[in-house]
Amino acid sequence: MPPRPRMAVPLILVLGLGLCGAAAAHAQEPATAGAADASPAADAAQRADAAKLTPIVVSPDHASKTAFQLYVEIDIPVLATSAVFASARLLRNEPPTCRKLGDHCDPAELNSFDRHFAGTWRPGWGTYSDVGLYGLMLGAASFLLIDEGALSGLNDMVVVAESALVATALPSMTTLATSRPRPYTYGTRAPLSERSGGAAALSFISSHTSISFAIATAMFFAAKRLHPESTLPWVVLGIGLVVASSVATARVLSGQHFPTDALSGAVVGASVGVVVSAVHRSPVEVTPTAGGAQVSFTRSF
Repeated sequence: MPPRPRMAVPLILVLGLGLCGAAAAHAQEPATAGAADASPAADAAQRADAAKLTPIVVSPDHASKTAFQLYVEIDIPVLATSAVFASARLLRNEPPTCRKLGDHCDPAELNSFDRHFAGTWRPGWGTYSDVGLYGLMLGAASFLLIDEGALSGLNDMVVVAESALVATALPSMTTLATSRPRPYTYGTRAPLSERSGGAAALSFISSHTSISFAIATAMFFAAKRLHPESTLPWVVLGIGLVVASSVATARVLSGQHFPTDALSGAVVGASVGVVVSAVHRSPVEVTPTAGGAQVSFTRSF
């Protein structure tokens, strides 16, 4: 009878130990997988915590009285960038480019809707639009200061002013990009110096209109957060829209903008007011304690 190979028993032992090890590893697999899953989740939580924005609290004692929350990482860059873009239009000094008909632009190149306002020149309406815009600014600031007090009012004024500044920057970029001639360049009523100046090519879109609608919209959200159970926010919105609409109408009647410029400005301004207000939704919550009040932030943008 042939001798049995000597490696059979060790081989059986190795296979048995291998199977036992595989079974043990399989039994421990869920726990290991769970630990692996927990590690990225914890890492993500740490990164999210580190990425939180830095709030600006003008006064911890009055934090709950503000409609908007300021953030270092949002407001400083937005205000600075918007100021640069808004001032870009001041560098425009080239006369408008258009198809000439004599010494003015040819109205035939306009769309049928805007063509009715070609050649309009009424400086008095331009003055009215300036007064209406500045009056809206003054009214918004007065409302916030009277309703909230100095510190809280100034906090919310920054957000409303930011809405207005962004609503200035966007039209500035648009006017420089399109270089659309103003309505008065399509006639001879306006002085030649006005028709040939750099400002004569800044028609689309109306910054007066966009600023007015941005302020009106932002003030509505401010009033709604300060007085959520009151009809006051709707009164604020109604007054704001009436003033903003009158400013837009005056810009058209003055010959500074076409109706499409004013309508576009209204859309841009109202949209900016909504977005800026949403970004600055106040997450401040004041918790009473035995020694006073504790300010906490319930969420961040």
